[in-house]
Amino acid sequence: MSDISYNSDDEESKAPQIHRVQAAPQTTTSELAAGMSRWLEAAHSFFYVELASLILLFACIGDWYSTKLYKYALSVACVSLLLCLILQTAEFLLPGFLEWVLIEKREDGTGGHSIQKISSVVLLFWWILGTGIITFKGPFVTTSNGWFGAWGGLLATTKWAIGLKKELYNDKPQGLKQLYNISICSVILLFASIPPLTQKWEHYGGAGFSIAGAVLTLIGCIYMITMYNDIPRTMMKITVLLLFVLWACIAGVTTFYG
Repeated sequence: MSDISYNSDDEESKAPQIHRVQAAPQTTTSELAAGMSRWLEAAHSFFYVELASLILLFACIGDWYSTKLYKYALSVACVSLLLCLILQTAEFLLPGFLEWVLIEKREDGTGGHSIQKISSVVLLFWWILGTGIITFKGPFVTTSNGWFGAWGGLLATTKWAIGLKKELYNDKPQGLKQLYNISICSVILLFASIPPLTQKWEHYGGAGFSIAGAVLTLIGCIYMITMYNDIPRTMMKITVLLLFVLWACIAGVTTFYG
């Protein structure tokens, strides 16, 4: 039997050394949720603009025809959504970005326009033009997801642009805000009822009724807005009740009759 000595210490010294690298700590689920919450919060003033853009976008995709009107409607949704996402991400990465002043305030009091104000006004004109073409010329001239998406985008950008001036909307009493909202809905109903009446669609008689109801509502709302502080609360409640009955009839006629 041969005498062979085996030195384990020498073998261990010759083995390759493995160096452990300290890895960066992994992002936890709670941190991801908090980051996503902050990113969503960055769009609180124009979230509904993004939502309307998505509705119009999916409406175009779901009912797609390779025509100029469909391509234009798709561009309206994509440009609006892309601009909002850029603003949202920039506000998330650089808090306060939306309030950066691009046009300095002048001595006469004009100017002082922030990135958010300029963006909201640009998108407002973009949606005014887009909604007019999309819902009156095509491709969504009848009530559908695309029609509601277009008008929703216009309403959302209007609220965004006006809401930046607190004295125009945010600082008003809740009742006055509701009158503004009803007036906007009346304008939408008025314009949406014109094509069925002029083009003699089936059951177009309902369009005449809805136009009359929209005009009466506008007259009542304008009167109550201008005389808001002088009208007795009892008279205000009676008027609102009458408007509720009128709009219940309009909703019934336009959705069940035509």
